[in-house]
Amino acid sequence: MKIFEQSIPHQRTADSQRTRVLVIGPLPTDGHAIGGSRTLFAETVRQLERRGFELDILNSSRPRSGLPPWRMHLAGLVVLARVLGGLVKNIRRSQLVFLNMSCFSVMGVAPALWLICKVARRPLALRFFGGLLPEVYQRSGRVARWLADRTFLRCPLVYVETHYLLRAFGNPSNFRWLPNTRDIASPSPARRTAVRKLIFAAQLWMNKGLAEALEACRALPEGCHLNVFGPVMRDTVLSLFEGHPRASYGGALEPAEMIRTLNEHDLLLFPSYRMHETYVGVIIEASQCGVPVIATRWGDIPEIVHHEQDGLLIEPRSAAELQAAIKRLLDDPGLYRRLCEGAKKRGEVFRSGRWYDEVAQDLRHLAKV
Repeated sequence: MKIFEQSIPHQRTADSQRTRVLVIGPLPTDGHAIGGSRTLFAETVRQLERRGFELDILNSSRPRSGLPPWRMHLAGLVVLARVLGGLVKNIRRSQLVFLNMSCFSVMGVAPALWLICKVARRPLALRFFGGLLPEVYQRSGRVARWLADRTFLRCPLVYVETHYLLRAFGNPSNFRWLPNTRDIASPSPARRTAVRKLIFAAQLWMNKGLAEALEACRALPEGCHLNVFGPVMRDTVLSLFEGHPRASYGGALEPAEMIRTLNEHDLLLFPSYRMHETYVGVIIEASQCGVPVIATRWGDIPEIVHHEQDGLLIEPRSAAELQAAIKRLLDDPGLYRRLCEGAKKRGEVFRSGRWYDEVAQDLRHLAKV
């Protein structure tokens, strides 16, 4: 766990005055599996840097999982104290504050950050990772909801990841949709015509559907194979690979290896039923590579995968449905080719460029208010 302040250097742009932003969020650190909010925040930092912002960064990464509960709680308090201290120390030299955080700790943390910004007369923009803000809000007490309504939910810019979040709060005028994005400069392989190589790529929590994927792929025909990639988690059962006729485990992939690996495969399997699935990064990456997915009707996945247009959707926890969906694509090359074309088209919706152009415009406007 490492909390630090960092200034990002920039090449000189045509603007005589550049916007200086204090950004707060979780960067990837040693001991954390790659994925989730850390990947999104790192992408946000890169995209703002490319657009000429002067950035001061407060890394709010929480301690790695697996620690005893009391140590997790204590370390979390240390993180909060250092972030608050860094905010007080650096806020005066920034024109605005851009807070990026998950939904879990928002009710206790965001009001305090809002108050510091209010006292310092610096505007605050928020970005929420994940899709559980309505549930967290409803589970909180009446006082906490009252406080949220009068503090951070009134920020001039509140970015949320999913349409579900927009609907849950009634599409208020200060809310913006900012999905999980990627900007994959993928190679242009020969047009895919049939399913031969399947890939499962995720943190290997068992409720990501690992067992179901392995069971479904036992019936793959000769010449088809499932390659599984991802970091081993505390409940991973690697013995499931022993003696498997059509699957093998290839270890964890570095981010730089993911795109090349996706392009070497024909079909992504993502049969997850893990809580809090929102806009899954590997699905977006696969779609930008023209690789369709078989995924579950779970969480917010149906917002990014359109059944029979750019992928197939199945019910969670069903190896039989997954097996049937794979067989359908094996038996119907025409459908498979249409899904490849649809995936490529769908992936363009989530290109980073236009989304962060809008964010940059929003933040520059807010800094002048």
